[in-house]
Amino acid sequence: MVLKKAWQKKIVVEGRPLIFDHDYATEVVQKRKAYNGIKKLLKEKGIRFQTPLTKMRIHWDDGPKLYGSAQEAACDMRKRGFSVGPTGLAAPDPEATLERLQQAMPWQRVGERREGTARRAKEKLQEFERITQDSE
Repeated sequence: MVLKKAWQKKIVVEGRPLIFDHDYATEVVQKRKAYNGIKKLLKEKGIRFQTPLTKMRIHWDDGPKLYGSAQEAACDMRKRGFSVGPTGLAAPDPEATLERLQQAMPWQRVGERREGTARRAKEKLQEFERITQDSE
């Protein structure tokens, strides 16, 4: 209700409009951004849609349909004959991806790889091959 009233007032501070918006968590903002390409296409075509939190509701001629992800919406739009490109997903941040991987896999390589280890493994495999070939 507060946001609605603030939007209606159109407050200007020092000649610039003061913008009020929802305060979403980072994950929610990223999921909502994924719909940007789809929203642009729907606006161009004059098709009504809504984006409740991290989902998208598109009001098709055969009734409204709720999608749980941008990929799901894009797939259905392609089936309906729309030429849908990238869904607006931002390229993943390499540092954030590396950090998530390190958290998921707490082990790390220590020291340099030794040549002898690979050579010994190869020799053992060759011995195994000879044994199995000789026994046949």
